[in-house]
Amino acid sequence: MVALLTARAVSKRFGATRALSEVDLRLVAGERLAVLGENGAGKSTLMKILAGVYPPDSGAMTLDGRPYRPGSPADALAAGVSIVYQEPSFFPRLTVLENLFVGRELRAVGGGVHWRRMRSAAHDLFTSLEMPIDLLGRRMDELSLAEQQLVLIARAVDQDSKVLILDEPTSILTARETDRLFGLVDQLAARGVAILYITHRFDELERVADRFVVLKDGQLAGELPAENADHDRIIELMTGRAVERTEHTGRGGGAPTPVLELDNLAASGLYSDVSLTVGGGEIVGLYGLVGAGRTELALTVFGVLKPSRGRMRLGGRPYAPRSVRHAMAQGVAYLPEDRKTQGIFPSLSVGVNLTAATLPRFTRRLGVLNTLKEDGLVGTWIRRLNIKVTSAADDILSLSGGHQQKVLLARCLATDPRVLVLDEPTRGIDVGTKAEIHRMIIDLARGGLAVLVISSELPELLALAERVYVLREGAVAAEFTQGDITEQAVLRATLGAS
Repeated sequence: MVALLTARAVSKRFGATRALSEVDLRLVAGERLAVLGENGAGKSTLMKILAGVYPPDSGAMTLDGRPYRPGSPADALAAGVSIVYQEPSFFPRLTVLENLFVGRELRAVGGGVHWRRMRSAAHDLFTSLEMPIDLLGRRMDELSLAEQQLVLIARAVDQDSKVLILDEPTSILTARETDRLFGLVDQLAARGVAILYITHRFDELERVADRFVVLKDGQLAGELPAENADHDRIIELMTGRAVERTEHTGRGGGAPTPVLELDNLAASGLYSDVSLTVGGGEIVGLYGLVGAGRTELALTVFGVLKPSRGRMRLGGRPYAPRSVRHAMAQGVAYLPEDRKTQGIFPSLSVGVNLTAATLPRFTRRLGVLNTLKEDGLVGTWIRRLNIKVTSAADDILSLSGGHQQKVLLARCLATDPRVLVLDEPTRGIDVGTKAEIHRMIIDLARGGLAVLVISSELPELLALAERVYVLREGAVAAEFTQGDITEQAVLRATLGAS
C-alpha cells in the first residue's frame, strides 16, 4: 500500500546525547501502528519530530508523497499531523466548546465569536464520534481524565488530522475509560486516519495495533505484525536481553515486627476505618479503583493530610506527623504517583532533584552548602540505582521517565527511611526499567525496610507483595496473604462481587 507518512534515516542529538540514529518509519492511511521501547529509547523524540516540536538533524520525511519538514507544531497541524500527549494539555477553566475552538474561533460578520455556529459544528462532531453532547457546556477541569483525552482527540479530528499521534494515552485511565478510548481509535482508523500509538502495555497491543515497531537506544530494533506480538521476543528487542522475572518470596521465619500500624484511621469524605500494618522487611500492597482513597491514605501517612479519627503508630510508638518534614524526620518517605506534577523540580538539575529532601545535611552555618559532601551522596545514588546520566548537572527533563523515577526513588532512600510508601512506582515506565525497579524494591525489603506499594497493576502487586489490602469506597474490603493472593480474588473484592 502507498505510504501516507514516511521517515527516512531520521537522526537527532541533544548535546552529547544521541536520541535517534537513522530511524526509518512507514505509516499508511487507516493503520494503527504501536511504537514500543524502553524509556530513553527515542519514542517521544521521534513523535515530537513528526509533530513539528523538534527539527531532525538529518534524514527526510514525506507526507502524502510530498516532502514534509514542519517548522513548528502549527505547521504540522496545518499539514494534518496532530499529537495528544500523555498528560492532557488544555485550558482548564474554559468549557469543552471553548477548548475545541481555541485559536480558531468561528467569526460572525461583525468580527465577534459566532457561538451558534460553533455549537452546531461541535454538536455534529461529537455526534459523529458518539461522544456525549452534554460535555460541550462543561468546564475541562470538571471532566474525568478519559473525557479530557477524548475531547483533545475530537479537537484533532476536527482539524482534519491525517495522522494522530497518541503518547501513552491510557496510562492515567481506568479499564472502562480505556475501552472507550479504544473505541474512538477504531472509529478514526476506519475513517482512514493513521494512528501512531506509544505504549508500554503489552495487553494493549492486539487491541489497538495492526503492527508495532520497537526502538532501542535511538535505533529501530525490530518490526512485527501485532498478531505475532510474542512478549518474550518484544522484551528481547527492547532491552537486548531477556528480562528476569523476579518475585518476592517473603521473609520466612514468622510474622515480621510491625513498623507502621494504622488503627481505624479515617479522613472525612476520603476514607474510613482503615486498619493495616506493614512490617520490617515486608512488602505490603494496596489496591483499589481510582477514588477508593489509596493516595489519600498515603498522604496521611506522609503528613500531608490530617486524619479525622483513628491512630497511627511507627516503630511501636504513637505517630501523628505535623507536616511532611516531620514525617521524614520520623523515618517515612513517599514516592508520589505523578512524578511530573508532584515529584520533580523541572527547572533544576538531576543532583538538586536528588538531594532536595536532604539539604540540611549539607548546609553549614549561614546556609552555605557543603557541595563536596552533596556531590558525594549524589554520585553514590547514581551508581547504586544505575541512573543513566552524563553528569549530575544534567537537566532532570533530559532524562527518560524511568530514570527520572529512579532519581525520585534515590531522593526517598537518601533520607534513610524506616517506611517507604511507593504510589504507582512504575507508571509510564518500560518493561526493562520496571523489572529493575521491582528488583530494587525487593532488595530494599530484604534489607529490612518496611514497604507499602500502591499500584493499579495487579501483576505488579502479585509479583511484589506478601500481603495485599483492597480498598473499596474508602474502606478496607479485604486482606490477602501471599498464599491467597490471586488476580480473581483481588478483583472480586475490588468490585464487591459475592
